[in-house]
Amino acid sequence: MSLVRLLAKIHRRSQVGELLESYIFQSEVVPKGSYQIRDPYSIPRDVRKVLTQAVKEGQTWSCWAHGMHTWLFTCNVSLPLSQERGAPVLQVSIYGDDGGLRDCGAWVPDQHGKWCRSETRDLSQLPT
Repeated sequence: MSLVRLLAKIHRRSQVGELLESYIFQSEVVPKGSYQIRDPYSIPRDVRKVLTQAVKEGQTWSCWAHGMHTWLFTCNVSLPLSQERGAPVLQVSIYGDDGGLRDCGAWVPDQHGKWCRSETRDLSQLPT
């Protein structure tokens, strides 16, 4: 892979990470006072298993904790849906303490930048 392509890929991942953080801050999933876990080895084992698979699939992730609770967010951008809507469409999955899926959906920002759940077909049918 050329250096230019590698740098472009890193830049895109960084942008997706910023979009995911924006979504998380606007969502009401993570309570106030939560802290971000950046070190994968500090994430509980059951959640780390999900994280490992998400990373293998090239997804962006963010993990948060509050007290004894952990939330793992994984996401990717659907390029076809983003092109269709003229805005980034994030496919976000949220996992809980036990690594179980708590919610998933496609999210798109409105004209004011507020993330709204997108009405799309079954997520398993969404192109990536």
